Amino acid sequence: MNITVSAPGKLMIFGEHAVVYDRPCLVTAVDQRMRATVELTDDNAFHLDAPEVNVSGYKRPMTELGTGDIPKGAKFVEIAVKNFIEKYPFSSGIQIVTASDFSSLFGFGSSSASTVCVLKALSELTGKILDNKALFDLAYKTVLDVQGKGSGFDVAAAIYGGTLYFVTGGNIIEPLQVDTMPLVIGYTGVKADTVTLMTAVAEKMKAQPERVGRIYDAIAKLTEEAKTKLLEGDWERVGRLMDFNQDYLRDVGVSSEILEALISAAKSAGAFGAKLSGAGGGDCMISVTPDHSRPNVEAAIEAAGGQVIHIAANAPGVRVETDDQNELFVVVDENDHVVGHKTRQECNHNPALIHRAVELLIFDSHGRVLLQKRSMTKDTRPGFWSTSVGGHVGKDESYETAMRRELQEELGIQIPIVYVSKQIVHFTEETEMEALFTATYDGPFHTNPQEMDEVKFFDKREIVFGLATNKLQLTEAALQNLKTMGVLS
Repeated sequence: MNITVSAPGKLMIFGEHAVVYDRPCLVTAVDQRMRATVELTDDNAFHLDAPEVNVSGYKRPMTELGTGDIPKGAKFVEIAVKNFIEKYPFSSGIQIVTASDFSSLFGFGSSSASTVCVLKALSELTGKILDNKALFDLAYKTVLDVQGKGSGFDVAAAIYGGTLYFVTGGNIIEPLQVDTMPLVIGYTGVKADTVTLMTAVAEKMKAQPERVGRIYDAIAKLTEEAKTKLLEGDWERVGRLMDFNQDYLRDVGVSSEILEALISAAKSAGAFGAKLSGAGGGDCMISVTPDHSRPNVEAAIEAAGGQVIHIAANAPGVRVETDDQNELFVVVDENDHVVGHKTRQECNHNPALIHRAVELLIFDSHGRVLLQKRSMTKDTRPGFWSTSVGGHVGKDESYETAMRRELQEELGIQIPIVYVSKQIVHFTEETEMEALFTATYDGPFHTNPQEMDEVKFFDKREIVFGLATNKLQLTEAALQNLKTMGVLS
């Protein structure tokens, strides 16, 4: 038996370094995720393959976990397994394979995310189901065991997801209801060493406790205000508070020439404000940017030598995956000629791989359209509203065969369907050759909870109002297909 668990990366919004010293921070989970497939074995050995950190074929006896020389890329996972077994003993071996949507070069918390994935998987496989706080405590202990210091905010983001108000060690973990976050993220190209930076700041704290303490108090104060402004959606003020936070981080000595260049470029191009994100010394900067300025800000960051990272905030926390990442999809060229087959994981994270998909819009007798709210366990766009039925075309399937299969799997029905059109739809991380079908049906439906949270008929006014007020988040496919059918203009 094996299980695949995923957890999001994180992005610090406010409170870097101060959070290590019992001050609050604001952190958000990002939609690029770490995955771990975990299997219990009968050979009493620990096996790990983590290609994203150059670990392949690593093996050692379970009785020797945490001893001797451990490869850098294996430390967090190995110590996580050791800590779990000490608290919840089991007698089998373990095979772990990890994969990441994001590069470990980015300061997105890949180590904490992988720790959380492995601990969650072990709790599920062994029947020792842990609530979020118990999972946090065990994962946080692992982080401290490996690197000696840390606040735990990245662990909390991986577990709880969303946007959090967090105080050192998990003394407060408060989810915030933030619908959107207009961030532009730039990567400097410099991989920072978090532990080294934290150690350097700790030395400053030791040498100048009053001065550094006053800086941390000031950061804490603006973090409290930023929490309020985030909830209010006052992004102009949030940007200004970012500028203040950056001033303090500069005083602490964790900024860098390239970070300052990207921050200055973003602000000059129209961002409300900008700051480094994470430990500093390199890695990423973030800016709060109005929609009309986004293209200019992104261009300015790249012109200054940075790389724009396209991610979304408020991602769901750790979850057991229900989608098979090794399922084979049909890959085609721009003329829909088959050129091969690739896995779901590969297709969902490479825009160059055009793969076949199907979408269905069901209308009732009053002209309303049925939309489904995607399950929070889906590997892409969880919680978004999408077309009535949607899915990918598997190997050896036709578009119509795939559409009828998805209709049965998602809504538990078989009804007459009509082919409408076929088009290429571009997403941030993937590209689909979508065939659109329609049907007329008033119900009933027998929904699959693994695929969706709910289905609902909407009239045009409800959809337009929901989009205008940000109360309705539609997938790119839903937007495109609703336009094709004339529901949206």
